[in-house]
Amino acid sequence: MNRPELDYYAVLDIPRNVTKEQITLAYRRMAVRLCPHRDKKYELDFVPLAQEGRLTHLSPMAETKQWAYINMAYDVLGNELYRAIYDRYGEAGLFEGVMLPNGYFPPYQYHGDHMEVYERVFSSYSPYANVIDAITNPPSLYATREHGVGVRHKDANTERIIHLSLEEVRTGCVKLMHVWRQEIVDAKESRLEKRKHTLKLIIQPGTTAGTRYCFKEEGDRYPTTIPGDIIFIAADKPHPIFERRNMHDLVYRYDINLAQAYTGFIFFVNTLDKRQLKIVISDVVTPGYQKIVPLEGLPKCRNLDAVNAIKQANKRIEEFGDLIIEFNYIFPRYLTPQMKKLTREFYQEFRKLEMELEEEERIQMQGT
Repeated sequence: MNRPELDYYAVLDIPRNVTKEQITLAYRRMAVRLCPHRDKKYELDFVPLAQEGRLTHLSPMAETKQWAYINMAYDVLGNELYRAIYDRYGEAGLFEGVMLPNGYFPPYQYHGDHMEVYERVFSSYSPYANVIDAITNPPSLYATREHGVGVRHKDANTERIIHLSLEEVRTGCVKLMHVWRQEIVDAKESRLEKRKHTLKLIIQPGTTAGTRYCFKEEGDRYPTTIPGDIIFIAADKPHPIFERRNMHDLVYRYDINLAQAYTGFIFFVNTLDKRQLKIVISDVVTPGYQKIVPLEGLPKCRNLDAVNAIKQANKRIEEFGDLIIEFNYIFPRYLTPQMKKLTREFYQEFRKLEMELEEEERIQMQGT
């Protein structure tokens, strides 16, 4: 960012270790002084600092700018997730997006509607509007299941698991999710009908299991309730060849016999993007041995803000996990007496040669 990072705690004039209730109280105290709908002729009675020409500690900054700052500060600090990200990564992490343990947090963007934040705290455009509106504009007499007359509550969220193949995670994809929901089909809001609704789900390359895609208020429509959210949670679909590990690494298992373990071998691996890798093993494959092929795993998610995401939309992804190859030993199921004899003779001769090699190495070490 070109400008210095904004200290949201300083804007609300609170320490960093305050509770959520104290954040709301600090915002309310400043909002009643700065709200553009206030009656300024009563400032001397309710805002003592106004006697000195100061509405808040941010004075002499313009009131419109103070109003914008306190609403943006509360929009972040009043949300537990936004606040946690801001405390750990600062304003830059909040605006650019971060990778969290349960998935990617997209870049935060303030919506710019200051009155929306104000009404979220005071439940209306004025701290006293609930009394005034009840007289001038009585609420509709809807009867709800929980709160009685004139109150709308939000329905429960709907969560669905969406299984992604490793091929889809490797390249990214777009999924059209069809959901059936209740919708109001007449102007009088008296008739409901089950209709199909399509949601567009954009899967970024490298998407990790547990990533949540939230479609706000896309649930069933009822006259007396607020629609709930529809949330899709990404999960890995079992793959016949590869296994995902450490978010971005792929594990491939290859069967070998004892002769291959001793003498080395060559084999080929077909990748998720239809390429073929030639793997050469020249080491002795001991128990626990792994062959690491760098940058042949899954792509790593990129945390970009909206501007950089557009600029780099067509750029090739350069950050990948690794391909980890593990080996399974295939032992013979049965040995005849002749096969056992040959095996003993072989290992006896093998051990003699091994001891001779160790002796030569010892003599060479003493000579140096």
